Amino acid sequence: MAALLVTAGLAVMLVMGRLNEASQVAGVVGTVLSAAGLVVSVVAFFRTAPGPVRRVRGGSVAVAGDANGAALGEDSQVVGPASARAPSAGGGQVDAESGPDGITVGGDANDAALGKRAKRNRS
Repeated sequence: MAALLVTAGLAVMLVMGRLNEASQVAGVVGTVLSAAGLVVSVVAFFRTAPGPVRRVRGGSVAVAGDANGAALGEDSQVVGPASARAPSAGGGQVDAESGPDGITVGGDANDAALGKRAKRNRS
């Protein structure tokens, strides 16, 4: 709305023959708008949207993302073909913590063997 008023004011000045004043007003308005655009762009540059936060604190095993089909833990094993991978929920925020001998997974752990001597069989 303000831009329309400024444009209308400049048009009136031009019609009335005040070319010098219209030129000066246009120069000042352009400078002010350029400075405002610079400030907005610098603020936007430094104020980026945060991505997903995945903070995982674990004891013996810590995985910040997905652990699909993994064998995590002492003497753990995965035997056989992997199952069809489910779509990951992804993008969420994770803040997980486990004890000294624990296993922490910040994402999906589908089809995995977790823990001491854990075994996942699939034929």
